[in-house]
Parts: sequence; C-alpha cells; structure tokens
Amino acid sequence: MMQNTTPSPILLEAKNLAKHYPVSQGWLKPRAVARALDGVSFTLTPGKTLAVVGESGCGKSTLARQITMIEAPTSGELWMDGINIAHADRSVLKQVRPLVQMVFQNPYASLNPRKKVSAMLEEPLTINTSLSRAERADKARAMMAKVGLRPEHYGRFPHMFSGGQRQRIAIARALMLEPKVIVADEPVSALDVSIQAQVLNLLMDLQESSGVAYLFISHNLSVVEHIADEVLVMYLGKCVEQGSKAELFSHPLHPYTKALLASTPRIDPTQRQQKMMLPGELPSPLAPPPGCAFNNRCPHANDRCRQDIPVLRQFQGRLAACHRLEEIS
Repeated sequence: MMQNTTPSPILLEAKNLAKHYPVSQGWLKPRAVARALDGVSFTLTPGKTLAVVGESGCGKSTLARQITMIEAPTSGELWMDGINIAHADRSVLKQVRPLVQMVFQNPYASLNPRKKVSAMLEEPLTINTSLSRAERADKARAMMAKVGLRPEHYGRFPHMFSGGQRQRIAIARALMLEPKVIVADEPVSALDVSIQAQVLNLLMDLQESSGVAYLFISHNLSVVEHIADEVLVMYLGKCVEQGSKAELFSHPLHPYTKALLASTPRIDPTQRQQKMMLPGELPSPLAPPPGCAFNNRCPHANDRCRQDIPVLRQFQGRLAACHRLEEIS
C-alpha cells in the first residue's frame, strides 16, 4: 500500500519572532533593552506537540505571551490559521483569540476561588457564543466527563478539589471553545509526580480525540520526552537547537542541549548522559556576551565563538546554532 506523504497543514507559524522590553537604568541614564525573545521561528501542525525547553529566563513564558496574543511582538511574523496576528488590529485579534487557549502552571492560582466550576466552564461560551443557558450547561458537563470529572463536581468551588482535579478543570476550561492550539506553560510542575503522569496522559488522549496542537513549555525533560513530538531548545531568547524528540534525546548536537540532558535523572544506566557541569549562570538579557550567548559557559568555545553570532542551520536533519557542530557532534 502506498503511504500518504501529504504534509500536514501548518496551523501556527512564527518567523523571527522578537520581543524587546525597554528597561529604566535610573536617573539621567539611557534606557536599556532586554531582548527576552530574539528571533525565534517554528511551525506547529494539528495534533502535534512542540515542547519549548530551557533554563528560567530563557524566554519560554515570553514566547507563550506572544502566541496567546497577550502581548504584541516587537518584530517578526506570527501566522495563525492563515492570518498574521503579530500586529493585527483589535477586530482581527478578537476573531482569532478563541482559537488559542492557555493552561497555566499553578492550578491553585489560575481558577477564580469565588466561582463554581459551572460558571468557569460556561463563561467562555457566554462571551464568545450565542448558545442558550441549557446548551452551555450541557456542553460544560460533557467537557467535564472528557477530562475525568464527575457530575457532582459541576456545582463545587475550586477549594474543594485536589491539585490534579483543579488542573483538569483548567484543561476543561481551555477546551470549551474547541481551540486549535493550547499553550501549556509548565502545566504539571506544581503537581505530585503520580498526578503528573495522569494529567500528561489526559492531555495526550484529548489531543488524539480532538486534533488540538500543543505548545508545551517545560523545564522537566522527562516530561518533555513523554509528551513531545518536536523539541525547541532556547537560550537567552534564541533557539539553539530544534528537531524531533527521538533525535534530540538520542543524539543532542548543541553543548547546551547536552548539558540539559546530562542533568536529567535516568533510572536506566545505559541512557545516562556523561555529566556536564555548566559554570556560571544565565547571562542578563540586558547585557548578553558578544558572539555566541553561550560562549562564557561552553567547554568548546573558541575565539570565533566569542566574536561571531552562530546562525541556526541545518545539520544532521536538525537545526542547531553552533560554530563547532562538525567537530563536537
């Protein structure tokens, strides 16, 4: 039988997306610029998960705010369902926003403690649709069943639930408008390990049944390995490596990716990476080092790395930004 080679349609595409924040340095001093996001490009297709990983401060949450249209990017393009929403007007954003929803990190803070589950799930429908009250209630109850909540939970307040149940409520709320993209910003980091697995499996089941695409932000590579299809590694606002999960985990190219994987605990000794200690901390986005931003922590850095910014390029079927890929891979 001939295999179907038709490529999946691109649902979300970022082209050189950047977000710069002006920062005051004090009286009579010029304003500095924090390059929180500095030229990130990627595509997302239906039913797939793109994981964004990196240390705190690398720009993951800033990227999430651009995708969810909370902020407008400084430059670049962001195409959603064929519409460039990077600098679109209010009417266009109102049309597109229901297609992108978000699941936040902390289920204890992301739910309104004064509202019942019924009100939180029906609110998106009240604002964005013309459904009747009975139709909204039916849809909310059906969504509760999909995420593993019982009918009696419909009239309860958030404080009456465990952390895992609260995150299920948050996931149900994000799915009420049948979005095409869900941005999940560390959605399981605040949960117990046993509950993390349940929520991850729920997300994967919902993706399989609905075809929704995930932009999954995490610092936990064990979680990423479980759920992702593609992985984008960020460092100081830039993408340093991007490729399929299988290739990236089995043979990382960039020294920073190798360091991240080496820090991930492994039960199987055959899967453990050689230990790699990174000196220092993530540089300030107000004053990044010249050349490669990773050069002051990289064990392979040379004079060229300290002078020239590496370009993200194709290498062994992946994208990576390093001058010395041929020598260290």
